[in-house]
Formats: sequence, C-alpha cells, structure tokens
Amino acid sequence: MTAAARPWVPVVAVVVSVVLWSTTYGLSAIVLVTASPAVLSELRLVLAVPLMLGLVILLRPRLGLPAVTRALRRPATVVLALTGVALFYLPSNLGLVLSTAGTASLMSASLPVLTALIAWWLIRERITARVLAGLAITTAGIVVASAGAVEFGPGALLLVLGLASYALYTVLLRRSGVPASDRTPTPAEPPTDAVVLATATAIWGALLLLPWFAWEVANGSAAWPSDGPGWVSILFLSLIVTGPTMALYNYGAERVPSAVAGTATGAVPALGYAFAVALGEPPEPIKVVGGTLAFLGILLAALPAPSVRPGRAVSERMPVGFADPRGEAAPQREGAVT
Repeated sequence: MTAAARPWVPVVAVVVSVVLWSTTYGLSAIVLVTASPAVLSELRLVLAVPLMLGLVILLRPRLGLPAVTRALRRPATVVLALTGVALFYLPSNLGLVLSTAGTASLMSASLPVLTALIAWWLIRERITARVLAGLAITTAGIVVASAGAVEFGPGALLLVLGLASYALYTVLLRRSGVPASDRTPTPAEPPTDAVVLATATAIWGALLLLPWFAWEVANGSAAWPSDGPGWVSILFLSLIVTGPTMALYNYGAERVPSAVAGTATGAVPALGYAFAVALGEPPEPIKVVGGTLAFLGILLAALPAPSVRPGRAVSERMPVGFADPRGEAAPQREGAVT
C-alpha cells in the first residue's frame, strides 16, 4: 500500500522529525561551548553516515549500497545536500556562535513563511486558505512564545540565511513530483527510497563541508568537544537527529505540500521551550500561550485534505509535477529536479 492510501503517514513522519529536530539548537549550543562550528558540522555528519549506511543494508536489503551509489551520481542529490546540509549547517552554526539559542528559536519561526513563499514562487504550489490560516497562527504563536529572546545582529541574519536554504531544500524535495518509491520503477529509474536519499545527501553534505573544516584546521581555529556534555550532545545529534530524522523528513516532505511541511517545522521553537521546562526551567504563561497557538496552527495546516469528489479528475486541481493521491504521476514540468 502506498503513502497515498495512508495520508496520515507522511504527516506523522514530518511531525516526528520536527520533534527530534527541536533539540538541535540547544544541543548544538552545548557542543559549541568547547568545539568550533566546522568541527560540529563535519563531525555530526561523519558519525551519522555509517549508521545511515547500516540502515540502508538493514531496512532496504533489496536496494542495498548500489542504490546509494546511484543516488550519489544524481545531480539532484548534490543540490539537496547543498541546500539542506551545507548551506544550512554553515550559517546556522556560525549564527549560534554570534547569537543565542533563544534567538535561533525565534528566527526559526520564519521557516514556514519562507517555505510557503519559495514553493509558491518556484513550483507555483497553491496555498489553501486552511494552510495559510495555520501558517499565520503558527507564526504568531512562535513570536509570542519567543518574545524577548531575540538578539538582532549578524548572528540572526546568518540564522535566517540558513533557514532560507533549508526552505528551498524542502521545496526541492517536493518539486521532484511523485516519489519513485511510490510508483512502479523502471529499469532506467531505480527507486529513490527516502533512507537511500537521506544517506546519499548526508555523504554529499559531509564532502561539501570539508573545505570549511579544512580552513578551520589550517588557521588553527578548529576545536573538538572536550567535555562529557559536548560529546553526548554530538552523539545524539549525529545518531538520532541527523540520520534517522533526515530519512523521516525526506519521506514526509516528498509526499505533503511544501507549506504543510514548512508549517510543521514552526513547532521547533515551541517544542524547544517545552523541553527546557521539562528540564527545570520555570514556565512563563505567555510562552505557554504562544506554544499552544503554534500547535493549533500546525494541526490546522497539517491535517489531510478532504478526499476529491468522485467524477472529478484529480489532475485538474493539482499543480504540475505533483503526486496524484491515486499513486499516478501528474505531468512533469520541464526542468524539474528529479
């Protein structure tokens, strides 16, 4: 049975990945107490790749490592690694050095808006009134929840640039149209499985970030984690947040509208605050109200749309290159990333 027959599965995949990603800024800040930004970025990927290769062998034995090799040769994988890894990690970790985790949380409120705007501009993805309302409620909730935590400056600008790159990555995942794993593969086009794609993307990401790492080593600014919390944080970021979570997000983001995936990521700062409260930080009523608003907006935007009325062609109401809920491919726009 395809994901089209179970519309809630991709949404759950995106939500779970967002819950795990909500720990990123806090854990990265812990690592950056003793480590340098390039070391954090590169080490996170280098430790994640072996696990992801193991997941391919374990979970996708019929595809195996040859599928990863094929994915590595595709130009689209390099573009995804550039936008979703290299140009996201680099400015984000530099931004954390120049600002605070609270600022990073507030800046992440811009991700749903950036994703929806890029999807509208790049692939002409129609934003429904329900998704638009959910996006607005989510953004308002995050701004309320993070009130007073922002410090505007170069760090905040770098964080937004990283988020813009990740928004583009989300749209490019969707732009590829019907995921190959959800349609009948052909000999010329082997399946591009979510786990396989995530693994290949992480490998390319590590390669693309090598010059930055080499630059830190060359000028003597490279520093490794030197305490227990730093190493525990980098291991969690590598083995949980970077690896399996990337596969979950790829699976979900390929199958739901970009605005929905982007809106779900708006939960990151609210969840980050919830984790801080769970660890002992005193709760603030205004932040609780803001977090509640954010979750209501996410639920509104992420709930599967009603089924299409019988007798009306699905392709009539779907943008070019999108997945038909019946598992059939809508016509592809020329030049689409695949």
